[in-house]
Amino acid sequence: MGLEDPDATWSASAIRRAASDIVDELGRLAISEDYVAAITDGAGHIIWSAAGRSMTKLAEQVNFVRGANWQEAEAGTNAPGLALHTGRPATVFATEHWCEAVQDWVCYAAPVRAPSGNLLGVLDLSAIWRRASPLALTTVTAMSRLVEQQLIASPWAQSDLRLSVLGHPHVEVNGQAVRVSQRQLEILTILAVRGEARAEELHDLLYGDRPVSGTTLKSEISHLRQLLGGAIDSRPYRLTLTVDADVVDALAALRVGDTEGALRLYNGQLLPTSESPFLTELRHHLDVSLRSALLHGGQPDQLLRFADVHPFDLEVLEQARSVTPLGHPLHSDLIARLSRTDD
Repeated sequence: MGLEDPDATWSASAIRRAASDIVDELGRLAISEDYVAAITDGAGHIIWSAAGRSMTKLAEQVNFVRGANWQEAEAGTNAPGLALHTGRPATVFATEHWCEAVQDWVCYAAPVRAPSGNLLGVLDLSAIWRRASPLALTTVTAMSRLVEQQLIASPWAQSDLRLSVLGHPHVEVNGQAVRVSQRQLEILTILAVRGEARAEELHDLLYGDRPVSGTTLKSEISHLRQLLGGAIDSRPYRLTLTVDADVVDALAALRVGDTEGALRLYNGQLLPTSESPFLTELRHHLDVSLRSALLHGGQPDQLLRFADVHPFDLEVLEQARSVTPLGHPLHSDLIARLSRTDD
C-alpha cells in the first residue's frame, strides 16, 4: 500500500531533522552521477528521493517515487526491501530483482537505526547496471552510519511518543506519562504498527463488524488528538510525532531472527483484553512467532521467561526441561512449574 502523504512523513522524519546535510549530499551525488537516491521510512515507503536526468524518468516509469512501497512483501526482492528485512546493507544486481521492470538496475541500500535500535528507514542508491559501481554500497553504508552518529547527538532522535503495550500499558509524550482509555490505546497501537489508515480502514481494524458509528471513531480521535497536542493528521489518520513502540520493535527483532531482543520486550501479551480484529490477529502472530522461535532454539532461561507470560504452556515447559541439564540452577524452578501444570 502506498503512502498518501510522503511529504508530511518526510517532514516529521528524524533522519531529515537530524541529518539534513547528509541528505543534501546524497542528493547532490545522485544528480551528478545520474543515479537515483531514495530514503524510506521503516515500513518501506519512499519518503524522499533525488535523481539525475535519465534516472528521474526511469524511476517514474517503475514507480520508484515518493509514496511508493518497496518492502519485499509489496515489490519482491529489491535492495531497500532486503535491507529493511535483514537490518544489514544490501545489493541487488539486475536480474536478482523480482520486479521485471527494474532488472536493468543495480541497487545499493543500507539501514538507519535510531539510538534505541529502532529501524527508522533505509538509504538507497540505484542506477542502471552500466553505470553501477560497488563503491555505491560503500558510500551509502558510510552515509547511513554518519546519519546514525548525528542521531545520537540530536534531540530529534528522542521519541516524542513512547508506547508500551506488551505487559502493563504505558504511554509517554515528551517524557510525561499520559492517561488514555483502552480504545485510545488501541488506536495508537494500530497507527504505530500500520503507519497510517483511512477513516473507514481504521474503523474496520478497530471495530470489525460491530455496529459502531463513524461518529464514535471521530470522537475518539478528537479526544486523542487533544491529549497528544494535535499530533494526529487525518485523511489518512497518521501520528505526526516520532513513535517508539515496544510491539513494533519486537516484531522487527523477530523478522531479523533476534529472538532475545524480542523476548526482552515481551513483558506480556499485546493488549490481551482488546477485541480489535487487527490487534487480536497481531497478538496471536507475535505470540506464535516468538513461541516457535523459542521451541526451535531457545535457551532454558528464555523458555522460562516466555512461560512467565504463559505459565500453563506445557510444550514450552517440556522443551525447557529437555534443554536444562540436571544440576542447572533453573532445574528446580522448572520442576516446580511443571508440577503446577499437573494440578
